Amino acid sequence: MKDMLRIHQIRCDIGHTPDRDDIACKLHCSSEDILSFEIEKESLDARKDDLHYSYTVLAHVKNAHRYIRKKDVSEGKKETYQMPPYNQGITDRPVIVGFGPAGMYAALILAEGGYRPIVIERGRCVEQREKDVDAFFKDGILSSSSNVQFGEGGAGTFSDGKLTTRIKNIRICKVLQEFVEAGAEKEITYQHRPHIGTDVLRTVVRNIRKKIIALGGEIRFETTLLSLQIKDGSITGIVTDQGEIPCTALVLCAGHSAVDTYLNLFNQGVSMIQKDFAAGVRVEHPQDLINQRQYGKYADHPSLGAASYRLAHTASNGRGVYSFCMCPGGVIVPSSCIENTLCVNGMSYSARDGKYANSAILVQIPSSDFDHGHPLDGFTYQKQLEQHAYRNGYHAPAMNISDYVSHHTPSSLVHDSSYPRQLITEDMHALFSDQINTAMEEGFQAFEHKIPGFINQGIMVGMESRSSSPIRILRDEHGESVSIKGLFPCGEGAGYAGGIVSSAVDGIHQAENVIARLCKTDR
Repeated sequence: MKDMLRIHQIRCDIGHTPDRDDIACKLHCSSEDILSFEIEKESLDARKDDLHYSYTVLAHVKNAHRYIRKKDVSEGKKETYQMPPYNQGITDRPVIVGFGPAGMYAALILAEGGYRPIVIERGRCVEQREKDVDAFFKDGILSSSSNVQFGEGGAGTFSDGKLTTRIKNIRICKVLQEFVEAGAEKEITYQHRPHIGTDVLRTVVRNIRKKIIALGGEIRFETTLLSLQIKDGSITGIVTDQGEIPCTALVLCAGHSAVDTYLNLFNQGVSMIQKDFAAGVRVEHPQDLINQRQYGKYADHPSLGAASYRLAHTASNGRGVYSFCMCPGGVIVPSSCIENTLCVNGMSYSARDGKYANSAILVQIPSSDFDHGHPLDGFTYQKQLEQHAYRNGYHAPAMNISDYVSHHTPSSLVHDSSYPRQLITEDMHALFSDQINTAMEEGFQAFEHKIPGFINQGIMVGMESRSSSPIRILRDEHGESVSIKGLFPCGEGAGYAGGIVSSAVDGIHQAENVIARLCKTDR
């Protein structure tokens, strides 16, 4: 609309969000001239001597043309996602493998378009999955098909539920809109570093499932893809452990841990290549330390919540070292899906009110570290790392960061941990190659300069090895496999996303490509 403006850099003190008076002050107009407004973006200016929020708003303003040339003001238009063509009598039902963020949003778009998708998911629904995961955390009883990696909502369901992403894409507004409709707070649509939390996310994924079913979709849990049915280079159906399903379009959203699925597909001729990935540890610090270092004199302000950080360093051997999936006020959890292996992850609840902060500290693993001539060699290397870290009962190796960087004999941990199983103090250099250890030590020392106390007040817990997939399934400009027509590789497991939002966006994009194929429209 012509009277809508996008207004940037509206400064607000901590604990205050913009109102009509703030917008009018920015424009130098009367509050009555601000007809309506909504917050579009929030950012935090984290300079400790003057901490404040800065907002961008979309506002309907009387006589808007008077302000269009002012600093920080431009013509505004709300971004909206446009649905692809509605089903006009197509009877082919597309199939989706996997019900994480990519599969969930692919299914949602297809269901909203009237295409009645069928989703298969090897894991269980979130209600049963919660019980299985709780039993694993408490008693070390691992279900190979219902765990932190597999099941409704994917690996993100038992995480911090972060919605940050570096991509710019119109589909993001659709992702966030659906999260809000399914039970998330409206503030995630504009917040600085938004997150949902594992408790709310479990409700959200359940509600999205119900919406898909209400729209004519079908979800088949505890159903695993075994092989493709292929004729003349195109998909004609799939074989699962529960029977056959005919289809001419298959969206593969199997996640980054479905190694058996990728091996079966490779053996059927699906083209895939190795991809660099990363491995390292979870570090844990008192949340009060992180709050103090990030917020300074504002550390105890009730409106700020638990502080987070983002750290990166390039080591002398050229390897990147960086924080990933930082969980303020969260817990470290075992996230294995294969018996007698250990990987860990971070998880937090919506309140983020835990005593500790944790984050992955990862080192880049180039394919040259594991390349023995097979596209799936990265999975073999990943499993070896996790086997080295496994201790009976899914107890985890741990070490003071200070002992690690100084090569001292491991001593008693400087603080307790949120990890629900037992920690075993040992020298964690033994888990990694010299190249990884060198990079990680240098990274810790660099991070100490940015967050004093990072070394002396931190502990490290291993193994963190599932941040991304070590393969990429090759696809063309239409999203289809370069080797099998009708196969649409998608999401993090296929090598095209990294996190909840980017995976969901890729799911939407691939649903659009499926619709274009079914409707035989230009793409």
